[in-house]
Amino acid sequence: MNFSGIMDADITCVSSQAQGIITRLKFDEGMLIKKDGILVNVDTEQLGYQLGQNESLLEELNNQNNALGSQLEKAKFERENIRIKYNRFLNLLKINAAVQQDVDDLKTQYDSATEQIKYIQSSMDAIKSKKKQAESGTKIINKQLKDTIITSPVTGTVLVRYVENGELLTSGSPVCDIADISTLWTKIYVEEKNLPFIKIGQKVRLKIDGIDDKTMEGRVSWISDQSEFTPKTILTEETKASLVFAAKVTVLNDKEILKIGMPVTVTVIVNRES
Repeated sequence: MNFSGIMDADITCVSSQAQGIITRLKFDEGMLIKKDGILVNVDTEQLGYQLGQNESLLEELNNQNNALGSQLEKAKFERENIRIKYNRFLNLLKINAAVQQDVDDLKTQYDSATEQIKYIQSSMDAIKSKKKQAESGTKIINKQLKDTIITSPVTGTVLVRYVENGELLTSGSPVCDIADISTLWTKIYVEEKNLPFIKIGQKVRLKIDGIDDKTMEGRVSWISDQSEFTPKTILTEETKASLVFAAKVTVLNDKEILKIGMPVTVTVIVNRES
């Protein structure tokens, strides 16, 4: 069985996650781009300032935390001395060697020292919370800086370029369309009576129209479970009123012989007696 098809490819639309002016454009239409290859550099000056501010804030918070840490150690040391003195005077009071006022004063000092420790600890907790916010802010800025280097998520050929050097990008702006041409595919349309002879994984032959001696091997990678009328692009007198099932034929294109839009004939060899 022979079927007509047009070669196509999986196309990835690369978009910007950054906002800013394009400072360097490193690709053009028709270029082969490797995965993770740099496409665009976006201005980072403003993000650099923001990162510097955040780093200064973190340094200041660390200094405050260190100072409060020293105060906390001192407050704990002083409170321990008061506790020792309070216990000594409490024992002296039991043998009438001290007065109640001295014991009460020491208890007040101890409670005051405890409150001071709680206040310092609360201040350190507040700084810790601010540090977490600042650190999260730094991570966000670093992610934004990373996004200013726009790379290709796939290896493929640039079909369309949507931007120019010096242009202002916004988040979500399309940059280019890249087609993965290492594997191409075409759709064929199978009449219901022939559907039992087509299976997923089945090998097929492709002949490039206009090149008599060139055939390639492909395989059936998908078969629709719903019928449709034959698409107008491949209508013939025999099939224009037929219900057909779409099937996808995938071909490894490692030598880049096949091109997007190239017409091909797909031959499926079937054994109707089996």
